[in-house]
Amino acid sequence: MIRVWDFVCHHGHRVERFVEAGIEEVECGCGAMGKRQIAAPRVTLDGCSGDFPTAADAWERRRESHMRLERKNVENHGTYD
Repeated sequence: MIRVWDFVCHHGHRVERFVEAGIEEVECGCGAMGKRQIAAPRVTLDGCSGDFPTAADAWERRRESHMRLERKNVENHGTYD
């Protein structure tokens, strides 16, 4: 299976290449051999899905605060029917 892998040569150059999973070294642009590296996954977190807890929790706290204020207004002033 061909995948994108990150490679770093001994000069510190980083390159990405599409290669088979078994390939451990590729030639860098400088001519040195680069070794395959473990790369961090590239992900995007959605703030409303719960995958990004700080944004989702902040929204929930603001919503609960707003709902408390609405209930207090209804108790003090009645409904606006």
